Amino acid sequence: MLTVIYIVVVKEAPGPLTPQASKRKGKLKRALTAVVSGVMPDWARPGRRGDNLQTTHRVSKNFLKVLVSPEDPDVDIIAVHGLNPTNTEFHAEATWTVEDKLWLRDFLPSQLPSARVLLFGYNANVAFETSIAGVREQAINLLNRIASKREEAEEKPIVFVAHSLGGIVVKRALVEAKLDDSYKSIREATYGIAFFGTPHQGGNFIKLGDIAASIIRGVLRNPSSTFMEALKKDSLFSDALVEDFRHQLEDYHVLSFFETLPMGTLGLIVDQKSATLGLAGLRERQIPMDADHTGVCKFKSAEGDDYEQVSFNLVRLVKSAVKSTAERACIASLSVPSSQPLSETASVDTVTKSLLSHLLYAVDAPFNTYGRQHDPTCLPDTRVDLLREIYTWADGKDRRFIYWLNGMAGTGKSTIARTVARKYFDNGQLGASFFFSRGGGDVGHASKFFTTIAVQLARKSQSLQRYIGDAVRKNADIGTQSLGDQWRQLVLGPLSKLSGDLYPLSYILVIDALDECDNGEDIRTILKLLAEAQTLRTVRLRVLLTSRSETPIRYGFYQIPETEHQDFVLHHISSSIVDHDITIFLKFNLGLIAQKKPSLSASWPGEETVKQLVQIASGLFIWAATACRFIQEVEKGFLIPERLAAILQIRSSVVGEQPEKYLNEIYTTVLRHSIPAKGSEEEKEKFLSMLRDILGSIVTLLSPLSIRSLSTLLNFQPGQVDDCLEDLHAILDISRDHTCLLRLHHPSFRDFLVKKDRCNDSNFWVDEKPANETLAARCIQLMSTSLKEDICGVTIPGTLVADIQRSRVEQCLPLEVQYACLHWVKHLRRSDAQLRDNDYVHQFLQKHLLRWLEALGWMQKISEGILEIISLESIASVVNCPSLYGFIHDLKRFALHNRVGIEQAPLQVYHSALFFTPVMSIVRRQFSNKMPWWIKRGPEVEANWSATLQTLEGHSGMVMAVAFSPDGKQLASGSGDKTVRIWDAATGATLQTLEGHSDWVDAVAFSPDGKQLASGSGDKTVRIWDAATGATLQTLEGHSDWVVAVAFSPD
Repeated sequence: MLTVIYIVVVKEAPGPLTPQASKRKGKLKRALTAVVSGVMPDWARPGRRGDNLQTTHRVSKNFLKVLVSPEDPDVDIIAVHGLNPTNTEFHAEATWTVEDKLWLRDFLPSQLPSARVLLFGYNANVAFETSIAGVREQAINLLNRIASKREEAEEKPIVFVAHSLGGIVVKRALVEAKLDDSYKSIREATYGIAFFGTPHQGGNFIKLGDIAASIIRGVLRNPSSTFMEALKKDSLFSDALVEDFRHQLEDYHVLSFFETLPMGTLGLIVDQKSATLGLAGLRERQIPMDADHTGVCKFKSAEGDDYEQVSFNLVRLVKSAVKSTAERACIASLSVPSSQPLSETASVDTVTKSLLSHLLYAVDAPFNTYGRQHDPTCLPDTRVDLLREIYTWADGKDRRFIYWLNGMAGTGKSTIARTVARKYFDNGQLGASFFFSRGGGDVGHASKFFTTIAVQLARKSQSLQRYIGDAVRKNADIGTQSLGDQWRQLVLGPLSKLSGDLYPLSYILVIDALDECDNGEDIRTILKLLAEAQTLRTVRLRVLLTSRSETPIRYGFYQIPETEHQDFVLHHISSSIVDHDITIFLKFNLGLIAQKKPSLSASWPGEETVKQLVQIASGLFIWAATACRFIQEVEKGFLIPERLAAILQIRSSVVGEQPEKYLNEIYTTVLRHSIPAKGSEEEKEKFLSMLRDILGSIVTLLSPLSIRSLSTLLNFQPGQVDDCLEDLHAILDISRDHTCLLRLHHPSFRDFLVKKDRCNDSNFWVDEKPANETLAARCIQLMSTSLKEDICGVTIPGTLVADIQRSRVEQCLPLEVQYACLHWVKHLRRSDAQLRDNDYVHQFLQKHLLRWLEALGWMQKISEGILEIISLESIASVVNCPSLYGFIHDLKRFALHNRVGIEQAPLQVYHSALFFTPVMSIVRRQFSNKMPWWIKRGPEVEANWSATLQTLEGHSGMVMAVAFSPDGKQLASGSGDKTVRIWDAATGATLQTLEGHSDWVDAVAFSPDGKQLASGSGDKTVRIWDAATGATLQTLEGHSDWVVAVAFSPD
């Protein structure tokens, strides 16, 4: 090889060199050290014109000078050059310059007019033995100079731009800044780094660590060994630096630009593998450049393709930095010390909006939300004794801080809960309320339960708002973490910080219909977490909880000592008291009807009729309420007696005294009266068929839709749904505004429709499996006609979800389309549908898969989508559909591999997601026509999927131990960052972060039933955790050295 000849010539030449040998030595010197050079001799770059920069033997000066200084800068861009092999005096400028165009000064300001650009110059000379400072020293040099330039603007964000070895200096600087608090402001202000050809694992010039270094030593005799060590591929120095820097990678956004052209006869200097960090998803953008190593960061024109690539990505990075800093400052503004109620503070709106924008909030959860404004409270002189008992408990000093009001469906639990919530809201003691509703969207599950409670608590006082705001600021994604983390950081923690002197008060939480939460495990977890409120000392927290006595509720209360909760069974109240209250309710509501209808007398319907109605109600307030609504909805007064007579006939048609049977009959009566009296039998049958479809969909939907959205989903003509439901106001909450959600007045109506032994009229009974299959097909049909590429019209592939207004997403993805995207697989699974190759499911995936994933990305529901894919795979695995199963299995790998990227920038599903998928992937081959034509050279990827299913990232230290739960659904990991993390094994999402150990966690193990987790640590302790809540159950002490193994006994 040519380099071998040069080695011989140089090494064997005795004495002074001849002019020709000296010239060769200079060429060799410049070529070999071009690994990180800003200037390359023309002979090594055929066809390229040199930069015509003069060289000098003077040592480069140390400086950080301002290159561009706007009047009011909002961000600092700091450029750091690489080695200076030819000892150019103006190497800091020359690194970024070609033909007198320094793009950081001449091009970039037009796109970022408010960015200050700084140039770092330092002694990086290896050519003349003058670089006596090592990488660490140069990193400290950089930090000191940055600190001096930012004394009055420490909060402004920083974006580093680094070429080659300059990137190693930047990485070292950030590692040092984390170790030394005097540079803390620099580390916290750093938002992103743009690396240009930085050899993160050394260079790629013929095993540079062993050959290039020895050549340079032979030729130059005494180069700086510290700098040369950084160039060694796979060297210990680089490994150590990469490891140190990796621990804080989550703090930064990275752009990695890498060369694709050879450096003349030297070939590629820093290849893609070396020039990239390999971060998951969009945490790192890897961008190929049509340039060699020295040209990768130089641009002749602002119109060139390579500069457009650089400027597009860099401008977006800088703008994101400015936006992120502004958001953090807004959240930090929550920390306004004050003990005054929010209502007395002028800045309430701004602070509250900042908080709500960072916490997930269930709009329909509070008792007094707009959608619940017509829900009733207890009438005067009703529920007197029970309400008195609840108020005494809430205001007194009873140690039992949970009051469980339970009873069978229809006994009035929610009305009582609303009455209590109203009383304590009016006197300022209501901390928060959450009214669950099965199938009610955000109020049908617990994912937004504690965040919604926290938002309401934050409105009670500025101190609470400050503490909750601090929790959000420290952990921005707290809303996606486990219920235990949310409870302790957003509710229990802030409440425990309140001063007892300033806050001698009691807050009450009202939680209604907890049994309607769709996950039994979540119900039990909520109850266990609420029990931790007993630890509060300065604030007395009371919890009023209503539910039916379902198994998850009972099981949850079994785990709470009886001394901590008071129970009241509503249907055990004396029947005379209940009948008295229902009598008052009926007289009040029927009296209102009489007032509105002139044809009715003032005494209507009379004492005897009311008594009969009370008897038929059998203690169920929901029966009485349904009866009143059924009578009230008649527009013509002369038809009211007919409706009343139909209700009174129920008593004669029911055998026995079970209250449920009377409820069944009134529901049947209401439904039969909705069928048009006029018309042919064929017309009536058509009406009944539509009504069954509509009612079947309403009670099968997993979250409520409006009449308009339901019509679109079912592909009905406008007005058809409204016509069918016109006479069902007694059992359905139907708004005149067709954009309002359609709801059941009471969940007992759903139970009635889907149980054949209760709904004895086949015209109305809903068979759930066919109903689910119909909904699945309608969802797929709607997605097929509604989804399209770039559905939000953002155009730019790298547009982040965070940069798009939610209103735009909701406009482009209407409620019914979002519903279809989220739930079509669930409906398929709940049906008896049999999947087959080339069926409608297979065809949908082959044509619309990427559009579906894009939509889920804009909806911020990729993790939910992955669970749907896994569920679909399990359906396909048990039937004979090899082609469909293979497609779904490959889809699962594709979605898991690209989850983070699609979550952050959904349009990347058509770009980076496809490009970085293995060549033989079914998904890649199916959608190869979607890959952008303008990307000339894609990355080199493997032919097939590797054995790695997922890479879980989040720990900031080494992972020392892992363990799967017995059911395989969760994974626990112990780390050198002193934490234990519990992961969802299916999606890779972090479920909980367990903190408490003071040293590395070296061992983890699940108990055989999966309910507990043990961890052993270098702090010489073993901790036992509740796997559901993350609470520390025990800390076992006694070891005199590290605990490196833990295990549960089989029992």
